[in-house]
Amino acid sequence: MTDLPLVPQRSWLVVAAVLLAVILVGCAGDERPGTATGGRPVEIHVRWEIDDAFPASITIHEPPADQELYEVRTYGAGEPAVVGAEIPGGVLHTDYSEPRRFVARLENHADEAVRFWVAPHLPMPHVSEQGLMMFCLCTGEVYEVPAGGTWTRVMEFGVTRRAELEGPIALTHVIVRGEMVMPTPVALGGQP
Repeated sequence: MTDLPLVPQRSWLVVAAVLLAVILVGCAGDERPGTATGGRPVEIHVRWEIDDAFPASITIHEPPADQELYEVRTYGAGEPAVVGAEIPGGVLHTDYSEPRRFVARLENHADEAVRFWVAPHLPMPHVSEQGLMMFCLCTGEVYEVPAGGTWTRVMEFGVTRRAELEGPIALTHVIVRGEMVMPTPVALGGQP
């Protein structure tokens, strides 16, 4: 048996505390490993799919300062929507862990009011889902836009370092005209 120097128990507690502090400081913030604060920017391509039965167009814009997250506004035919500048190509630029706020603007080209809902988003690459920070519009709500009018909603997307991406993310939302129908017990495998 070799003689090892005795270290008082309190010293082990100090060593453990120092190691824990080093680990916590090393993991502080939300930057990607190996990048400086502010790291590499993230590109989020916001995409929309709209059924041909719904004559509408959708764009994304800078948010006005007076609109809150999740705020929905509707505007009648000919009434100008209160939104900021259009975001070119629907591409959001942000840094990791810095959510980017924007306004989705849907214009109804139909001569009647239209109700719609939005299916859950599909991220590409799929692995990016684990790092998404989203305050979205695919929340199970049914929305309505007036005939010839405009509908807007304030949203926010971001990406944490957990996504460990090597390129841009594409987030696709499918806009569905009509009411959202909840599944019946039979559809869920239950008894009629």
